Amino acid sequence: MRLALFGATGDIGRFVLEQALAAGHDVTALTRDPGKLADPAAGDRLRVVIGDVARYESVAGVVAGSEAIISALGPTRNAADQVELFRRWAEHLVRAMEANGPARVVILSGGAVDVPGEKKAWGDRVASAAVRLFVRHVVAAKQAELDVISGSRLEWIAARPPRVVPGPRTGRYEAGTDLRLGPRSRISQPDLAEFLLRQATDDTWLRRAPFVSS
Repeated sequence: MRLALFGATGDIGRFVLEQALAAGHDVTALTRDPGKLADPAAGDRLRVVIGDVARYESVAGVVAGSEAIISALGPTRNAADQVELFRRWAEHLVRAMEANGPARVVILSGGAVDVPGEKKAWGDRVASAAVRLFVRHVVAAKQAELDVISGSRLEWIAARPPRVVPGPRTGRYEAGTDLRLGPRSRISQPDLAEFLLRQATDDTWLRRAPFVSS
């Protein structure tokens, strides 16, 4: 496939990029620092676009010509300005995809992010409240992103992991909207990347936001 990838230099995005290239996909990645995406082995299957998600022109330039979009973007800090940044980026993405891009977008969300009409278990509500207490701007930013994208006509899928940790790629994880995410719930970075990549062609969770955990 021809994939567009946002957040390719991050802790999870770099594994999405690695796995996508290993699977034979062509990837267009947006970055502000092209030196972080230098990969001679990728050849012409990796196209690096220099730009910023805060600019519509940058987002549209990556989306055009792609068959699916994957975003592993996450706030860089727990600050109020990240909320508006992620709302604006999501608006740019929806506009660009509805005008010139594919219908499918897979985004990395978070376990503390809520979906309208959802009824979380008591323990999960407590855990979500605790996360919001410590990193409220991070959660608010990802909530704003999901609100914009889920309100669009796009074929969206949002992965909501609990704690994401370094570790090996095991392929052993589960996804569901009724998982119980206790304090020991976690998933490795490469396993989460694998799940995100699979959703580019899997309709199981279309227009839903499953929890994903090992």
